[in-house]
Amino acid sequence: LEQLCDQLFTQESITIKDVAFQPQRKTFSVEFNMFCKIDTKGHAKKTLISSMYFAGALLGLMISGFCYDNFGRKVSVLVGGSLTTLASFIGFFCKSYELLLFIRFMQGFGNLVAATAVYIWGCEIVPSRFRNYFNGYMGIAWSLGYPIVAALGYLIKDWNFQFLSVAVSMLLATIPAFFMIESPRFYAIKKDVTNIQSSIQKLAQLNGVKIDVATVDLLDLEVKREQSAIQQLKDFIQYPVLIFEALIQMITWFMVAMSFYGFNFGWGRLVPNVYLGYVISGACECVTHLLHVGFVQAVGRRRSMIIILIGAVGAFLVSIIDFEIGNKWTIESISSLVGIVFISSAFGGIYLYSSELAPTSHRGLVFAMSSGSARIGSFLGPFVINNLDGITHKAVPFCILSFLGVISITGMLFLVETNDKEIPAVPADVHERRKYFKLRL
Repeated sequence: LEQLCDQLFTQESITIKDVAFQPQRKTFSVEFNMFCKIDTKGHAKKTLISSMYFAGALLGLMISGFCYDNFGRKVSVLVGGSLTTLASFIGFFCKSYELLLFIRFMQGFGNLVAATAVYIWGCEIVPSRFRNYFNGYMGIAWSLGYPIVAALGYLIKDWNFQFLSVAVSMLLATIPAFFMIESPRFYAIKKDVTNIQSSIQKLAQLNGVKIDVATVDLLDLEVKREQSAIQQLKDFIQYPVLIFEALIQMITWFMVAMSFYGFNFGWGRLVPNVYLGYVISGACECVTHLLHVGFVQAVGRRRSMIIILIGAVGAFLVSIIDFEIGNKWTIESISSLVGIVFISSAFGGIYLYSSELAPTSHRGLVFAMSSGSARIGSFLGPFVINNLDGITHKAVPFCILSFLGVISITGMLFLVETNDKEIPAVPADVHERRKYFKLRL
């Protein structure tokens, strides 16, 4: 239909109303008259549907930063997962563009709150020597979602039923959260000894280990610090290293997310077949996350991030070359798929790195700040990849991503290595760790 529309607009005597067309599938692009690439207003409305997801995610993360560190990881997963399930179910009945925007906003709000809470919880439960492996497995699980989503999108012909399938999927993903064992680290910063012992006892039983929790060293709970939102803000003033490291992470998250979602919401423009683009991207990402585990273990968190980002910048610059290989495949198509491999690896790397840089007392807040920055990048990414290309030189989007990549690489040079080290509990631990920092590659 898009090709037909493009042809019709080249003939002034013919309008789209003169053509009778019976689509094989029911899509919101056709239902809300957004299928024509030449109609820039309609094309922008279609892109806005994708970007509203990240606008909702940004608001959700702004609110959830306080919730993670004060109400717990488990509660945040349950609230976020329930909101996403409900919003997706409403999509089954959606008949207006405005309601669709609201649904996408609420999906982003809930989904990112839940996903971020799950990751924080996992990194706190898993021992330091296994955290890198956990991160790799999470990345593989994420990547396996692409072929599943592509299959659902291809096989389910009605977009309302696609939303129903998402609602069912989210419900099934949220139910296990009711059985989550809250992180003992969360209870530690709250100085809740009873629940620390309870969580450790449940984890021990889950692993078939007999343990007397009364004999377990529960850290120094006599530190004169009360966990609260006000105290978290005071800590940023008392320990400037917290905000310094957080700002570097926010810049990198912004760049990585802009690239990642710009590509993944732009395969329809970058490759000849959008479904094939997602399948190839997902397959490459699975392999990438497997290789990333060994690579990070060998060279460390910080150095691996620098090398990966250099590879991404290189792929972006190659994508500027305007050359068709054949069958509508171009240098841009191939380089974009190579670029998404590096960016996917960087995404997994920055999640792991941030979880270890931030202290337990501020991990939720720092993740919310960093992931919130990423949502701004995610919101802008689809516009950069899909819309700038039509009004500027094709090199502009890739030059923007390359410039941000160079800034991120520079910032990484000023962070400390955390490979297989115990994660800090309070800001004083971060301050102490910084004393041993040396600027080196």
